[in-house]
Amino acid sequence: MLEIRNLSKRYPNGVQALKGINLTVATGMFGLLGPNGAGKSTLMRTLATLQLPDSGQVRFNGNQVLRQPQLLRPVLGYLPQDFGVYPGMSAFSLLEHFALLKGLSDKKARRRQIDALLELTNLSRVRNKAVSGFSGGMKQRFGIAQALLGAPKLLIVDEPTAGLDPEERNRFHNLLSDLSENTVVILSTHIVEDINNLCPDMAILAQGEIIARGAPDKLTAMLNGRLWRSQVEKKQLNACLARHQVVSHRLVAGRVEVRALADACPAAGFEPVQPDLEDAYFSLLNGHVGSASGPGKNLLPETVIPAEAS
Repeated sequence: MLEIRNLSKRYPNGVQALKGINLTVATGMFGLLGPNGAGKSTLMRTLATLQLPDSGQVRFNGNQVLRQPQLLRPVLGYLPQDFGVYPGMSAFSLLEHFALLKGLSDKKARRRQIDALLELTNLSRVRNKAVSGFSGGMKQRFGIAQALLGAPKLLIVDEPTAGLDPEERNRFHNLLSDLSENTVVILSTHIVEDINNLCPDMAILAQGEIIARGAPDKLTAMLNGRLWRSQVEKKQLNACLARHQVVSHRLVAGRVEVRALADACPAAGFEPVQPDLEDAYFSLLNGHVGSASGPGKNLLPETVIPAEAS
């Protein structure tokens, strides 16, 4: 079990990246969803013992991670959002190097594991080629392979599907799902679909704070019977935004589809629509969840679990 208590981090430039984060994460898939700049990568780097917070504690299976990082690192797998590689080293050689750093000293067992991971990530045919020459998607698959070395008990993946084509993405989703049966897996991403497909439990991070925590279907259910859809001309959008609690808007066949929150049909031309996790996510980010009596309301309903209760 991973326990995070009152974790805060301010960078020298004044940016408050984390503001008193509290989370408890059990074995299984846990999704951390938030926009770019929300503080997700800062939190992931801190959990991976790559940087220290200004305050707070992290425990994994009872061990104080920040005080004794050497107790976590042998059972940690970490895929950062961006990672570098040594120029000229082949995929196999670089994985062997990382495996040795992780303490995999048995040569035969180490090489069997590397072979299996190269096969799993569809890199066997390029095992002897330099990773520095890989495409973006291939580098991401290599990053996944190195994160899985040593059969980690805590696996942290930060934007893991970036650069993957749909087939590779599906393969990685299946892999994470299998691993999560015996591992704490934290999936940090801004892609709502990844969280919805994989995670029975999740939290939403915005501006360094946890603003909601719960199962995706519970967060989505907050909007049942309160979400409405309409299509408007582009020139009508600003007036619509001023008049209604607009959750999101997007172009559809040259017109703007608007989704809005209201307890009853907000205006002529709107129709009820079944909400999804993306609707709940945007509602929480925009502060619309709760009372739909007027624009700008920001009341969390009981179905949203505050961070301290996690």
